[in-house]
Amino acid sequence: MVIPERIYHYFIPAELRDPMSLRYDQLVTVVNGFFVSSVLLAILPSAVLIFSPLAIRYYFQLAICLSTLLYIKLTGRYMLMLIATMLSGYAIIMVNCLESGGILSIQVSAFYLLLLTGFWADRRVGKVMIFTSLLVILYLYNQTRVESMAQSLETALAYHLGITVFFGMFFWMVYQQYDDTKRQFREQQRAKIDELDKAVRERTQQLFSLRQTLSRDFHDETGNILSAITRQAGILRLRIKDDGNAKPIIDNIIANSEQLYASSKDFLWSINHNSDSPDELFTHLTSFGQVFYNQFDIAFSATNRAPEPTYRRLDPFVSRHLIFMFKEAMTNTVRHSGCDEVQLAMEVAEQWVYISLADNGKWKNPDPSVGHSGISNMKKRAAENNLELTMELTSSGSLIGVRAPLSPITTIS
Repeated sequence: MVIPERIYHYFIPAELRDPMSLRYDQLVTVVNGFFVSSVLLAILPSAVLIFSPLAIRYYFQLAICLSTLLYIKLTGRYMLMLIATMLSGYAIIMVNCLESGGILSIQVSAFYLLLLTGFWADRRVGKVMIFTSLLVILYLYNQTRVESMAQSLETALAYHLGITVFFGMFFWMVYQQYDDTKRQFREQQRAKIDELDKAVRERTQQLFSLRQTLSRDFHDETGNILSAITRQAGILRLRIKDDGNAKPIIDNIIANSEQLYASSKDFLWSINHNSDSPDELFTHLTSFGQVFYNQFDIAFSATNRAPEPTYRRLDPFVSRHLIFMFKEAMTNTVRHSGCDEVQLAMEVAEQWVYISLADNGKWKNPDPSVGHSGISNMKKRAAENNLELTMELTSSGSLIGVRAPLSPITTIS
């Protein structure tokens, strides 16, 4: 009988449904065994009742099986109820045998099914049941008093003892081999997982080294080139300072070079291994804010309200978008608020990080005749990256806040 996963999972507590756990395998085996037994005990005794009223006692066994399934669902344990089920099974079969011929009763064969059930559920219980079945058969033999059938009694005794030993040893060896095979499979599975983990760690380390090298080389080469362009443009501006037409072009070249250099720094920082750390992100934004606001004589402060460094991480793409969003917010405070004080703050919880930028200016709505895409870009970035954006733009000050989700840290070991 192939039992659907949703059925046996119903009787296994959610916290124990780990396919990689040996305990999970044992619970699945026990639950399936008791489920099948419950179905059979609900059907077969009804048919047997036509021939023997003794079968009604098996409904008591059905009640114990159903109670065991409920017990497993509530506690995740089974051994106590398994032992109770086996003992009640022996009691029911033995009483039925005594009332229907003792050792000569056809119901003695039910002991073999009980023995199989014990081995199926737990090999430790099955081993004990071999000796228990032998003792019960000897007891039935002693309780069967038919002097005229002494030879038949001895034959039945020898037959049942032999069959019990045979099936007991057979079940023992079969399930022992099954356990050994399953253990070898799990060892191979764990070895493969360890091998894959090692390969992933090595590959991650290689990527980390590559990113560091790429970041360093790109920074050195690009920084030198942009610095040379800026210096040369500055010299050129001095030489042709009287040329009113050329000066704006040169100023634009210098501005673009400086902007490209700043953008390249953001890009290099974003491919850095620690760029997904909220603390590193906040430090990067703080550094930018200090340099940026010094140009406009605006007081800038940064407050990290996290009690200690967080060991959780941002999505790398989210980290980069947060940089763009808060640089845009910092630019807007200068253009539209007329503030003289700005504060950057960060709060970190278990599942999220919240970064805010507040100023004490009076927000001025931008001229609608001039194209402005800063705020709309911030809203678009927030929507595309599962970020919660809040904006309070008032005459007494403005505040831009972004809440971003955190994920567990990934470490290199």
